[in-house]
Amino acid sequence: MLVLGATVAGCAAPAAHARALAGSHGLEPLLLPGTRFKHHAFAATRGASGVLVIFIEGDGSPWVDRGRRIAADPTARVPLALELAVTTPASVLYLGRPCYLEVKRPPECAETLWTSGRYSSEVVASMSAAAALYVTQHHFQQVLIVGYSGGGTLAALMATNVPHVSGLVTIAGNLDPDSWAQLHGYLPLQSSLNPALEPPLPVQLNQWYLVGERDRNVPPAATARYFARIPQAHVWSYAQFDHTCCWVQAWPSIFAKISAELDR
Repeated sequence: MLVLGATVAGCAAPAAHARALAGSHGLEPLLLPGTRFKHHAFAATRGASGVLVIFIEGDGSPWVDRGRRIAADPTARVPLALELAVTTPASVLYLGRPCYLEVKRPPECAETLWTSGRYSSEVVASMSAAAALYVTQHHFQQVLIVGYSGGGTLAALMATNVPHVSGLVTIAGNLDPDSWAQLHGYLPLQSSLNPALEPPLPVQLNQWYLVGERDRNVPPAATARYFARIPQAHVWSYAQFDHTCCWVQAWPSIFAKISAELDR
């Protein structure tokens, strides 16, 4: 019984941390229906611009024990995208991925949803449906979708499926999961979509790809195929940044610059 209690507490801790962080900055918890899944989310309406910024978190912790065992709870222990969301001076929706931010795993949560199928068409469809519902219910006419790491993969795949998206931002985005897995010697994500193999995004969609030159998780070799078809003006490179540093600290100035470009 003590072991079970410890397991439940361990699973609840990342979700509780996210709720506390969101709540301390005025973001309200939501449960948004997607297709097959319900998505935990946090949202706040603020700012005068009328823009909604949707944040998609990274992959979190799909594996434990150095990749030898599938995690019972993949929720990010350090939710970098949520840290960006709480400091954004605009209306925000932090949209959880299927089976993330759960205290108790729902029966529909198969482990493939955060391992080989974490960028699958099923995941993309459900997240897009949940985002579209929120955008429609709250009458937003301009949406910026921001994804960190593996959340950048999903943001790129969702960008044309959510109404009124006028801009896409990826931060240390894993935009070619096949090359990324091969580079690191990981198992291929066989049930996932790959943005580098999808049709290019529409040229009228504003796009910003933020890259840390010291990023060893998603190094240049992992994104070369995707960026080969992207105008270099869309790729913003930061010499001193890696996969996690120093995006949170720099986000206010980066967001201000992106907002100014959106307003043109």
